[in-house]
Amino acid sequence: MWTRVAILLGLSLAVVKGQATKTSIPLTCVPQQKPGTCLLKSIKVQEKDVIDTTARVSSDKVLLFENSQLEYLPDVLFGKFPMVETLQATAIGLKKLSSNTISKWPYLKHVDLSDNMVGTVPDNVFGLCQNLESIRMANNRLHLLNGITLMGCNKLKQLNVSSNQLIHMDWEPASGLRELEQVDVSNNLLPALTISRYLKKIIARNNHIHKLTTDAGSFIFMVEYLDVSRNRLNNIDTLARFAKLIHIDLSYNRLLSVDFALFKHMHSLRELNLANNNIFEVATSDHKPITLSLVDLSNNELTRLFANDSKGISSTEKLLLENNFLVSFEVTKGLANFPRMRSISLGGNDWVCNDIEATLAELNAKKLTVVATSQKCAPHQILKSGLCCRDLGSTFDELVLLKSEKLAEIQRNSPTKGGSFTSTVKPTFASAPAATQKSNVKVSSPVNAPVSQTNNAEVGKLTNSFSDAEKRTAATDAQLVALRNENTALKSSLKRTQGEIRTLNEKLTRCKSTVNQRTGQTVLID
Repeated sequence: MWTRVAILLGLSLAVVKGQATKTSIPLTCVPQQKPGTCLLKSIKVQEKDVIDTTARVSSDKVLLFENSQLEYLPDVLFGKFPMVETLQATAIGLKKLSSNTISKWPYLKHVDLSDNMVGTVPDNVFGLCQNLESIRMANNRLHLLNGITLMGCNKLKQLNVSSNQLIHMDWEPASGLRELEQVDVSNNLLPALTISRYLKKIIARNNHIHKLTTDAGSFIFMVEYLDVSRNRLNNIDTLARFAKLIHIDLSYNRLLSVDFALFKHMHSLRELNLANNNIFEVATSDHKPITLSLVDLSNNELTRLFANDSKGISSTEKLLLENNFLVSFEVTKGLANFPRMRSISLGGNDWVCNDIEATLAELNAKKLTVVATSQKCAPHQILKSGLCCRDLGSTFDELVLLKSEKLAEIQRNSPTKGGSFTSTVKPTFASAPAATQKSNVKVSSPVNAPVSQTNNAEVGKLTNSFSDAEKRTAATDAQLVALRNENTALKSSLKRTQGEIRTLNEKLTRCKSTVNQRTGQTVLID
């Protein structure tokens, strides 16, 4: 008997307890809003709460939240606002999305769930999503994104999942979305990026991308805007498949060289950003210049830019070359090279003064705008026309030629195995001391006759001539030695830098990334 009583009491308490935790939330819209818009303020829903679904139906099409805390979206919202087309639930502390949550609004077109704490997205969260046009889930805690989630969203145009913790995105199931034009996956941890054939604008900056891939079996791609800056790319050959590109941002990657023939089929390309890489060499293997508005090669490791190597970008209007190691730049070899250029930046390089003065003269003759901001020159440089340069007394090419001729002359004058000289250039320098010695012998010897005053004058004149020639030769030798040492130092520095870059690349390849669950920061582990 007492057992039955205890069971009945337990059931009664459970019913009472269930009824006690079932609460209602105020769903009164803030007045003075636009017609069809409902703003809910100070709504609080915890994950453990059971919300009463009884509510009067509203015809509002825009639902907004302000100063609210909803750990999940209760069903009462779907019953209260069945006609919603726009849902903006940003910064409400949302932690999870249940299956078919969004699909309960059949007329929904725009969803913004940014700045929340959502960690996973169920495969069927959007349901058929036949009317959905834009999804924003930026700044959440997503690690994976499966394209299956978007299957059926045939009207979807924009997807923004930036500033999450994405390490993998399976895009293949969603590759058939013809209306999807813009995808933003920036500020994540993606190691690779797949470019779908229908996408027009892709923003993938600040990831760990080291590889670009495309849809299997696709040959024509619609992408026009591609931003993959601040990644780990060292090979960009895949870009040759995207003929419709207008804007390319490859800055802050790991490129070492670029062949401008890669872009020859991109007839609509206007902006090419290659800044802040490790590019020390550019080339144009197939001369077919494209009409560009901007080419940015600043903050790289270029030392010379020849006319033939830069033919692929010779039709650009604005060229940025600051902060390289340039000593020479062939701006014009006739009017065919860079005929459309209107502006160029040259600061922060290692110009030879005579070379850069000739270059500036050519630029001024073409009435170009030369960006040469005032800068503090290195100790071995001087400031001329707003640019720092080294005053070597000759052009870079002349010094290289002089050095090669001097080395050849030294080689010809070097002693043979028999101890004799084979040179025909300086026989007089070797014979001068002998002549002087012979004349001294004649003067000091009591046996020989005294030397005439005419012979003494000729010998003195010849000796002075030899002395002046030797001084000039010594000065030239010293200059060549200095140039040789500087060239050796530059080569050694370049080799050392390239070795450090290779070592760093190897270390970064071995590194693994993990996320600190307490701080949310990404940590690299070697």
